[in-house]
Amino acid sequence: MTAAPTTQLFLYGKWLFNIDKARTLLKEHPRDTEPTPVADWSARYHLHRLTPDYDGAPWCPVFGPDQSAFNAEHALQTDLNEPVIIATLEFDSGPAILLIDGVHRMYRAMTEGRATLPAYTLTVAETATIRER
Repeated sequence: MTAAPTTQLFLYGKWLFNIDKARTLLKEHPRDTEPTPVADWSARYHLHRLTPDYDGAPWCPVFGPDQSAFNAEHALQTDLNEPVIIATLEFDSGPAILLIDGVHRMYRAMTEGRATLPAYTLTVAETATIRER
């Protein structure tokens, strides 16, 4: 018996984003990638705290992705040519962006001294369609 495929999700605080839906949306509505700065995302997600032998977080940032499932060995094998995905959320103060796919790639790029990675940015409306909560 074959196991059902796992849906890739990204949890950020109380928000849950469906990465598979985001990838489908991007295939249906192609766009160019834009460079996104590795140093900025690495700082926001505290990637500098993760060492190559990291095997699960004894800490969890108040704001940031749950890094308890982070695998540094996997990160160092990721494809840096595959664009990361950035969601756009709307708040009273205006739009804000959130890296929802590519934390492992961002980590590898940080360790290799890359300045940018290619990124797809979803609109506020597109982000709403892939957000499950």
